Formats: sequence, C-alpha cells, structure tokens
Amino acid sequence: MTTSVLIVDDTVVYRKILADVVAPLADGGLVATAPSGSLALKKLAQNRFDVVLLDVQMPEMDGIETLTHIRAQFPNVAVVMVSAATAKGSETAIKALNLGALDLIQKPLGRDAADSTRQLRAEIGMVMRVIATRRLMGGGRTATSPMPPSAGPATAVAPAPIRPVAPAYRRPRLSPVPGTFNLLAIGASTGGPEALSRVIPRLPGDFPLPVVLVQHMPPVFTAALASDLDRRSSLRVKEAADGDPLVPGMVLIARGGQHMIVAGEGDSLVARMDDGPPENSCKPSVDTLFRSLGEAGDSRHVLAVIMTGMGSDGMLGVRVLKNGRCYCITQSAATCVVYGMPQAVDQAGLSDESIDIGDLADRITVLAGRNRSAA
Repeated sequence: MTTSVLIVDDTVVYRKILADVVAPLADGGLVATAPSGSLALKKLAQNRFDVVLLDVQMPEMDGIETLTHIRAQFPNVAVVMVSAATAKGSETAIKALNLGALDLIQKPLGRDAADSTRQLRAEIGMVMRVIATRRLMGGGRTATSPMPPSAGPATAVAPAPIRPVAPAYRRPRLSPVPGTFNLLAIGASTGGPEALSRVIPRLPGDFPLPVVLVQHMPPVFTAALASDLDRRSSLRVKEAADGDPLVPGMVLIARGGQHMIVAGEGDSLVARMDDGPPENSCKPSVDTLFRSLGEAGDSRHVLAVIMTGMGSDGMLGVRVLKNGRCYCITQSAATCVVYGMPQAVDQAGLSDESIDIGDLADRITVLAGRNRSAA
C-alpha cells in the first residue's frame, strides 16, 4: 500500500536523510519536505498526506505549535515526532505525545552514517507498517486524543473515584481474583505515554501497591516521561535506578536502553538494571521485567496490565506469571492506538479482563483496594 509522507525539519541535511530513508518505504507514495511548520501546513492543505514526520525543535513555529495546528485542521493525518535525545527535546516530545502524536523517533546519536540510516529505516518502517495496517482495516485512530489540561502539582490532584467497571467491559475470568495483591506491573509501547497519562494520575495518593512500568522508549525520554507523570500524579513517579526499593505508592519506570528486573533482597523487592540483549527487539522489555517477577516472588499476587503497543512484548512474560496464577488485565482493542501487545495476550488466552482506557484506573484501584479489605 502506498503511503504519502511529509517530512518537516528546519535542517536541510536531515530532510535529505529522512527523504532517502522514507522513499522506498512509501511504496511509490508522495514524499515531500518542508523546512518549517508554516510551510508544512500549506502543503497539507494542498495534498493528501498519510503521515507527517515532524521535527520537535524548530525556530518560529516549533513542533508543538505545528502539531496543534495539524491535529485541529487535519485530524486524520498521523504525526510522528522526530527528536534529538536532549533534555529539552525529550520534554517537548513527551508533551507532543500527550497532545496526539502517534509515536516518537529518536534522531540517531552515532557518527556512523550507515548505522544511523539502518536505525532510522527500522524505526520508520515499523511505524509506517502500523499506519498502513490501520488504513487497510478501515481507518480507526492513527493518533491519540489530546490530553486534558494538566491538573497541576501532585498535591492538587484529587484521588480518582472508586467505582466498579461496567460489566460490558469485562471478559469471563480465567483466574480467581487474589485476596490481595503485592505489586502492579504495567507494559506499554506505541500510544503508551498518552494512555499512561490517563491511568497513573488517576490512581489515588494512598494507592497501596508498588508499581513497576515498562514503556518502550529510547534513553533520556523515559526520564522526561517519569517527570511528566510525576507532575500530574498524586503518586511518586521516577525513572528507576539500580537498587531502588519497591514501595507502595511509588511508580518506577524502566530506563530507556536498559532492562529493568525485580529481585528479592531479604524480605524486600528492589529494582535492578540489566544490560542484556534486547528482547522482542525491545530494551527495556516487558517480558524481561515480568519474567523476573515470576522468579522473585509469589506471582499469584501480581496484577499485570498490558496496554497499547506494537508487537507482542509482554505476552510471554504474562504466560510465566500465569504459571503462578497472576491476574492480568489488557487494554481493550477499541481504545488502543495499536492493538498489538494486548492482542497477543488476548489471543493467547491469558487475559482475565479487557478494559477500556477510561475505566482502567478505576478498575486497578478497585482491585488494589482488596488489600484494605483484607487488612
């Protein structure tokens, strides 16, 4: 299927690099470039494009302002942010994902041109396959809904109301719900930052479980994601460091470029960084984290959640946890930006409930509240 692509970057060299990478992936579709956000909007009005590769940092009209105009004027066009791995660039990229960008591609850091080209081809090719698949399936969302305005500092966020999920969102349970849970483990990929920002900030400040989370992202960007979620949430959210203890009310996000595993130390659990090879082409990997949970403790008391994302990372990890009768929730197909990771778990028969994203935080809170009832 042909795919029309508009490349927006203020650097002529990078426009040329991206155009050379994209041309064979577009399968004959139009590949155009624009050096600024304002010219990009004019080209979007003149031609039909399926996807925009948008630089995050540009003079005059930056990536955020350009994205805002695209989402308002051309809502069916998928936007993929292209960002350098800098602190400022990563913070802006996270904001863009919350505003409706489909995904994020990191500008290669290496000096080897051939290696950088291979990296870009792999990442852009994966995104374009997702966009083409969604078009073949009749459209659907190729971008996320804009986030509501930030609720401000964590102290200003009211705890989410506890209410049961409507029966329509449930599937027959495979496992009995444990009497109590010891830990919440979450995996997400494409569409994850926006989805997580609709879940983590809605968990109440007295949430009784430690939370470990893998979001597929490059290095630097996971720190920006943690900072953004921490600012929005009543819970403490941080990028995990080696030796961090797992404590109730703390969310540890795996660092981009490193696996996070959980290990037992005495009567406690701690996060450990692992520099092993990628798994499912992912580093960090959900499977790596979940498998370590099965080895570290009683997986009957793990609440596992698999959210929107490409591929199948997490499915094998859930299968390991299911050997110990963990309880697993998947995000519903209708509310996923990409129904890949949850679909793999669903089709393997490992999901106990499929929940819409708007109800996910409430359902997690209800299940975690069983700890209080048991106490």
